[in-house]
Amino acid sequence: MNRLTQDSSENLAIVADSKEMKLEIYDNFEDLETIQSEWDQFVESAGGEIFLTYDWCRIWWKYYGKNRTLKIFIFRRSDELVGIIPLFFEKIWLGPMFVRAGKIVGSDFTLSQFSIPLAENYIEEIINKLFELLSKDKWDILHIGPIAGLYKDFDDLKKTCEGLFSRSHRVLSENKGVQTYFQLAESWEKQLASLNKGERWDIKRSYKALCPEVNCLVSAFSAQDIFEQTFEYFVNMHQSYWRSLGKLGHFGDWPEAQNFHLEAAITQLRHNRLWLLEVKSGTRCLGYEYGYNFGDRYYEILNARTNSEELGKISVGRVVFSELVKKLLNESVRCIDSMRGNYEHKLRLGGAIFPLRSLYIIQNKLFTLIRVSIFRVLARFVNICYYKLWFCRIAPKLHLKPRPLWRAWIRTEAFA
Repeated sequence: MNRLTQDSSENLAIVADSKEMKLEIYDNFEDLETIQSEWDQFVESAGGEIFLTYDWCRIWWKYYGKNRTLKIFIFRRSDELVGIIPLFFEKIWLGPMFVRAGKIVGSDFTLSQFSIPLAENYIEEIINKLFELLSKDKWDILHIGPIAGLYKDFDDLKKTCEGLFSRSHRVLSENKGVQTYFQLAESWEKQLASLNKGERWDIKRSYKALCPEVNCLVSAFSAQDIFEQTFEYFVNMHQSYWRSLGKLGHFGDWPEAQNFHLEAAITQLRHNRLWLLEVKSGTRCLGYEYGYNFGDRYYEILNARTNSEELGKISVGRVVFSELVKKLLNESVRCIDSMRGNYEHKLRLGGAIFPLRSLYIIQNKLFTLIRVSIFRVLARFVNICYYKLWFCRIAPKLHLKPRPLWRAWIRTEAFA
């Protein structure tokens, strides 16, 4: 039986009941504020990332939800929370072609990846119930991803979708790059011993060059009362480095990035999840590590390093990262999620790469399949010509004034 309820704020919540599963659909975050703690605890227990916690999703929607339709699916069995799938839907135009697309909240405009928070024993039941409701809406393609490299239930999720929707939908699985993880040892000595001889020597040499005296480096996570000032210093150092290369840096490339991250950081700081590390040698700041702790994992979002010519022959970045690792070992963190990309220096420091994957579910109708195929060809063309060739290679060499990323590319990159 389906029923439609309406609260005093005129926001709607759709509730679908069955003997086995109850599904609630919300079109705003305000109505879910009362279950914030339960939401976050479930995401953590399911091995999910901080990017699907309540406040992260809420703040992301505040900055990037314009002209998009929100649908938050909450699944319960016997009043126990067993699944959360926050989606949004939009019509995306690319030249003469458009698609009606659905994505996970937070999957564009910020560099996030997800482990879908579903109770393992109920994946099939949840997905079946989800598409029972979604089949009543008009959409062409649903992007579930990018899926985090450590998400253990990807194959089960894929097989479930293929088994349930092989006739009504096309289900595609694609690799969408890689991300890097660091598995931490029990101590800094063991972490250092796990690296090759050259890396160990370079780290020790850099420490000695920066600070001949033992323990003269000072590294500390920012306190709440000085956080905004520290964050400003971090942003300025990050941007200064990239400006020296003729680029805008993260906070210039991505729309509203500085405002989004500042609000997200202040909010997560109240939950003791924001860990912004500042590393100094005497009065000189060497760099920052901006990230979050959630569960037993640290999310290394961005960093900043001094670009002082005086320290040009010293591996300042390795020292700052080493200080981060030492701090995290004291906080019982077991893994660093170093986000997307394949970087040689991270591999030399002990990182391991895992594939990022995505599921695409497409309505199995001839006209829809043709339109989605053409749209994806156009998206690939934009990704190659605009981003990979122009933005990353040609424009920097021409020394043109750098410009932020195209919003059209940001919205379509997932389909390229």
